[in-house]
Amino acid sequence: MIDRILERTFLLFLSSGFAKTNTDQIAKHIGISKRTLYKYYDTKEKLIDSVFELMRSKVQAKFNAVLADRNRDPIDRLKEILFFISDLGSKMSKTFAKDLETARPDLFDTMKEFRKQRILSLSDLLREGQKAGQIRKDITPELTIDILIAAVDGVLNPTYLFQSPYSNTTAFEAIVNIFLEGVQERKGSARKKRS
Repeated sequence: MIDRILERTFLLFLSSGFAKTNTDQIAKHIGISKRTLYKYYDTKEKLIDSVFELMRSKVQAKFNAVLADRNRDPIDRLKEILFFISDLGSKMSKTFAKDLETARPDLFDTMKEFRKQRILSLSDLLREGQKAGQIRKDITPELTIDILIAAVDGVLNPTYLFQSPYSNTTAFEAIVNIFLEGVQERKGSARKKRS
């Protein structure tokens, strides 16, 4: 029952936000009584914390599985992770992002740091890709990932998204495509070295 509560609440929060979503709406969305909901979570805050813990554990599990799969090309694994993040972001409404920043700044900071740490783990994939000849050798993996983090933080933040005509998905896919285009080695083309 707990898994069902968290999964359904997670989807509700992503689409509608959580600051103005009350426990009646949550219980109805899950398909249980409010009394049953309170049996497992006696406050909305505890439910919110549990939903975010579920989200972090799902993302961590996906990263661990993809990074550990050495039977696949590094660039394919990098794309899988980046598009997994994009898919998750596509489910996230602007209301959810704004709620996170304004109603629970503690969770906003935690999630921002969590996202940064997950993205930093991608520098190992870039090094693998360099050894395999898929990623440009003239880039520094850590700096390249720092640039990716700066782009993600600059565009995928509630303040920008709330005022932007672009959806989370459109913004993140643009970042991913530009990032992948910039790091991939081009076969048969010589890159000019700067002196």
